[in-house]
Amino acid sequence: MPRPSLDRLLRTTVRALKAPVYPTAVRGAAQMDANTNLFGPNPALHEVARQIDRLGLNQYPAGDSDPLRDAIAERWDVRRENVVVGNGSDELFDLVMRAFLNPGDCVAFPEPSFVMYPFYGFVNLGHVAPVPLKKGFALDVDGILKAKAKVTVIASPNSPTGNAFPREALETVLRRSKGVVVIDEAYAEFCGQDFIRTAAKHPRLIVTRTFSKAYGLAGLRVGYAVGSEAAIDALLRVKPPFNVGGFAEAAAIAALKSRRFVDRVVRVIRAERVRVAAALRAMGARPYPSDANFLLVDVGRPSDAVTRALREKRFLVRRMSDWPGLERCLRVTLGPPELNNRFLRALRAILARSW
Repeated sequence: MPRPSLDRLLRTTVRALKAPVYPTAVRGAAQMDANTNLFGPNPALHEVARQIDRLGLNQYPAGDSDPLRDAIAERWDVRRENVVVGNGSDELFDLVMRAFLNPGDCVAFPEPSFVMYPFYGFVNLGHVAPVPLKKGFALDVDGILKAKAKVTVIASPNSPTGNAFPREALETVLRRSKGVVVIDEAYAEFCGQDFIRTAAKHPRLIVTRTFSKAYGLAGLRVGYAVGSEAAIDALLRVKPPFNVGGFAEAAAIAALKSRRFVDRVVRVIRAERVRVAAALRAMGARPYPSDANFLLVDVGRPSDAVTRALREKRFLVRRMSDWPGLERCLRVTLGPPELNNRFLRALRAILARSW
């Protein structure tokens, strides 16, 4: 009797699914394609490493990372019960979908935006409903609401466009939506946005944050979500225990307690956004306004060739040609002034060529 093929045994949604691909580091290249922190390791890592023998890493950490939940709650003046910790923000989006989606329920999100929103919605048997941004990358509030989604996910500031959406627009979505609304604030430190305290009091709002961007701990994979006690309880029901390691938890706590590094990074990035954008315009490129730690740049020609040329010069940037309307755009993560200057020199030389 022939055995059934493995494909026939797969969940239906997985059969046509491809594994997500993230940028990989290239030795000796400036990794300006991942929107991570380019200012070097957070000093919190050195502090925790000196105490590594006292962390008890031969044992499991707290199942729900309660010491880190307490530190986050203190930072934002909320309760531990308002906080859940994840293995990066990515896991938190997965937890939201697991907790709230029944098969066929709608997941709405702006497009273009973070590609993992539809991924987790699809994997968790939801119906994904991308809503294109309007002119100027404005949020289509009516389009989002028209989807009547069970879960709506909005990044603000948004990636890859870089702009934060007006608070009034986000509040309108929250007020008029009947489902769960997730505001992804991965880049909020760079513009001062804060929906966290609102989330702790609102029954349907969940706000996610990460230690991968301003805090410079991307390699440790730590994120957190804040919401009402009922919303966080729902996420805790579907969260596996020990999802954040003991060293990562200790480093995140130390980074929260000493914000000198983060404050410096944010201050420099805000200044560099203005300076680098001006330099890009001077060489004939068109940078879009950004509230994040990166710039979306129209280079005036197909971005694939420019991206390859930059790679040859050891600068990794993200090409945007997969998104309709962004075929001439690349996304570049900003770093310290000296790194940005080297990037500008390389790009200027490339754009000066006859194409």
